[in-house]
Amino acid sequence: MRMTRYLAGCGLAALLAACGGGGSGGGATGSGLPLAGLDGGAPQAQASAAPESAQVAKAAKAALAGADARSGTYRVYASNGTQQQLALDFDAGSYTMTDNLGAAESGTSAEDFTEPGTYVFASSRITTAANTARFRVAADVVVGAFPFQAAYSSPAAYAAQPFVAAREFVSTAALLDGTYNRFSVTRSPGGAQDSTLLAMRLSGSGTVLEICNDAIIYKIDLCPAASKRTYSVAAGADDTWVGTNVANSSDVANFRMARIGGQNVYLAGGVNLAPAVQFMRIGLPESSSWPTTRGVGASTTGSWGSNLIDTANSVRTSTGADGTYGSLTLPVGGTFAQQPEGIRLVNGSGTSKYFAMQNGLLSVLVGARNPNTQGYLQLNLIDTGAAPDARNGSYKVYATNGTRQTLALNLDSKRYEMTDESGTLASGSFAEDTAEPGSFVFDSSRITSPVNTARFRLAADTVVGSFPFAVAQVTPASYGVRPFVASRALVKTQAALDGVYNRLGINLTATTGDSSITQIQVANGGTTLYLCNNAAIYRIDTCPSATLLTYTVSPGATVDTWNIVNVANPSDHGSFAIARVGNENVYLSAGIVPATPTTSVFRIGLPERAAWPTVTARGGAANGGWGSTAVDASSYARTRVLPDGTAGTLNATLGSMGIVGPINMRAVGFPNSTFHFSSQSSKLFAMVGARSPATAGALEIGLVD
Repeated sequence: MRMTRYLAGCGLAALLAACGGGGSGGGATGSGLPLAGLDGGAPQAQASAAPESAQVAKAAKAALAGADARSGTYRVYASNGTQQQLALDFDAGSYTMTDNLGAAESGTSAEDFTEPGTYVFASSRITTAANTARFRVAADVVVGAFPFQAAYSSPAAYAAQPFVAAREFVSTAALLDGTYNRFSVTRSPGGAQDSTLLAMRLSGSGTVLEICNDAIIYKIDLCPAASKRTYSVAAGADDTWVGTNVANSSDVANFRMARIGGQNVYLAGGVNLAPAVQFMRIGLPESSSWPTTRGVGASTTGSWGSNLIDTANSVRTSTGADGTYGSLTLPVGGTFAQQPEGIRLVNGSGTSKYFAMQNGLLSVLVGARNPNTQGYLQLNLIDTGAAPDARNGSYKVYATNGTRQTLALNLDSKRYEMTDESGTLASGSFAEDTAEPGSFVFDSSRITSPVNTARFRLAADTVVGSFPFAVAQVTPASYGVRPFVASRALVKTQAALDGVYNRLGINLTATTGDSSITQIQVANGGTTLYLCNNAAIYRIDTCPSATLLTYTVSPGATVDTWNIVNVANPSDHGSFAIARVGNENVYLSAGIVPATPTTSVFRIGLPERAAWPTVTARGGAANGGWGSTAVDASSYARTRVLPDGTAGTLNATLGSMGIVGPINMRAVGFPNSTFHFSSQSSKLFAMVGARSPATAGALEIGLVD
């Protein structure tokens, strides 16, 4: 078998054409799959590929001697319809991406510790909330996303878009033979995009290419005669192959055949001149095998994540460029007599339909040819190792020192990173607390007390715990263990903000603490917030009109934050988020008060409801303590330990808030005649001290068992 390995490249600007041609094609509907689309348009112009420089290839080989075997130069096929060159140096942690015009973008790359095997491109082109420009590597192949220039953008605009890159290509014609399923996406001026799907076959020892250009996805053997196009194939420059339509010599197709995972993979990309379009095409061998696989990669929506696919479902779990995390499960259809067995319809009964194919190392999804999915492409490198802990990843932290931070966790390697608003990173390991299963202890150099009470617990897309944050408003910085709530399931649809919340909070200066206890309501499709600003604690519906404040709600600086402005006093403004915790909305806010920058605040709002079940919650308190709290209809009992080692149990009685007070709030009376106020949701318990000197600023947050 003769293959060549791509080490360095010239000739990137001229690798242009691919299969084109018009005609709608015939064929009965029957058992073929509709919505495949055609390779529409006129025959495509092409320019010849420039040959690889032997001198550059030799230099690359010499430079790579003794280096990480994955380092080297790869030929990139990008979903923006360009061919580029990616040089990776894993020893130096660097990359250079050279586009089809010769412009280079260089930077560093580093492994994402929350997803081992995934490397993150650092690039000034990334301006989004999350950097989804990443890649994964297998033998002689790289699959990922890079901030390529959007097709036909002027001035240039950049966005993380998928690519596949290879460095081993078939150079012997006879080795091209096989039947393939080919997915394509196109980009046109003005932002238009499209998809095509078809079956194709190379035969005659690599001398004949046949494609089925029909609105139905037929097996190549069943393709209607009027829809079949035949090309003669000859070797081109630089491992390309040139197909010429035997019925129309101006219809020319350039492609390469990469060797990926021991199989042939058809790759094409470039520019069609008439009509103007940039395209990417990928073809995998036809096969009846459809194993359960988990691929990791990127989509043209800018997301990065995993796709678990089997014969029943496709489950995409990903983070978008806007930083939002989510999971989408879609049904996978079976096979039909006339369609290729290696293509499956995804979400066939839904409005957003896709098609999937896979081989042993790649899984590919493309959008059906309808307005809401055409042009969509998802490229994944299949991960054959053990699936990582689903809780790994990044969470947005609302901390009780009045800051918003980011917590990254890897439950497999037991590593964490906490990054504050200024970019200061605190990292280390954590270990499970054998005395309290489900709790994990942060190891941190910031902990200097006799007992380490910095720990956390997890629920679906939620982390609740305590961490040694910088003490609010204190300079120079000192650290104290304080509670936090972190989520990766923040609401980004305004209408979904609506609800009535029992809001508990604290206000912190460098020397004092205060409490805030009230009920709020978000209403009118998330556009209005009402707050009862009264010395007594009322429900919204019983709040005296003179103390009922009205705020407008509008989208915030990110897709999952929301700004509020007091209608009567615009200087009274702030922001909040709504997290989905245990299938309920939870209000969260943290920051510095704009009108009084020497005050930091934290707020948590739990949904109003009639139920008050008996629960046990475990979590931290503003005094640095950690413990478990048991509540029932009339009592509160907390067993806890403080950083100085003091341990014990606190007991209190619970009472209702009266006929005008919130239903899901209790007055908590301690034997020393001090009071707190508490509320609970299906997964959270929160309690704040009354606004008296002995209790103001006290706060407890726990995750319900």
